[in-house]
Amino acid sequence: MSILLPLYVYPWPGVWDPLYWAAGNNTRLNFTVILNPCSGPCVNAVPEEPYMVEMPKLKDFPNIRTLGYVATNYTNKPIENLLEEIDTYNNWATIMSDERVAVDGIFFDETPGLYNWEQYDYLEAATQRVKSSEGLGHKVVVHNPGTIPGIYSNFLDLADITVIFEETYMNWLDAPNFNALKSFYTRANMPKSALGIMLHSVPNIPEDLLEWTVQQLKEMVDWSFMSSVGVTGEYWHSFSSLFVPFVDTYGKDV
Repeated sequence: MSILLPLYVYPWPGVWDPLYWAAGNNTRLNFTVILNPCSGPCVNAVPEEPYMVEMPKLKDFPNIRTLGYVATNYTNKPIENLLEEIDTYNNWATIMSDERVAVDGIFFDETPGLYNWEQYDYLEAATQRVKSSEGLGHKVVVHNPGTIPGIYSNFLDLADITVIFEETYMNWLDAPNFNALKSFYTRANMPKSALGIMLHSVPNIPEDLLEWTVQQLKEMVDWSFMSSVGVTGEYWHSFSSLFVPFVDTYGKDV
């Protein structure tokens, strides 16, 4: 099990410290961290100086691995542009002359959830590029359709991990969604290790409800994250007040 953390927080000095603290104090808990310096990898450029300072520090923690963010715009982004972004991440260590900035794969955001053969070909080409890129470490492929995929009509076979729900906490609790997510891995014949959930807009909940929530997430998927931020477009751009309690609760009995 692992925390799937969208680290879209600008790395001013000290801002990433909550992650360093969490990883250092929960050494049996794994963190898969999504880096997104320019809504992608800064094609034809390098990330700004604060990223150059902070990204290498992530490699000080053996329980942190990193992924590069790439949006597919639901496969509307020209495939040439998408492959160029993958190649840029693949070449990061060379471009920046620092092996510590290399990422371990790609987090493809805004992927479709229901099967279409043209979209399948597009995403298959993206997966093949990642899997053939020697500079991408573990060569992990993550899809984020953000909505529950079709049981029989999907792209699950093209990704190592698929985020099957990125929504508000209250929408997660909604009975049809909750029940569909609870049974998804069984109905789709997929291991929980291939599935993730990201929840935002989590209200101020008591400790016992947080413990119940984390237990339910673990029964649904092996990858998850929660944020109390409820501002549209800002869900993953800060460490919310829920970050430490969530990590501490998730790390119990790991």
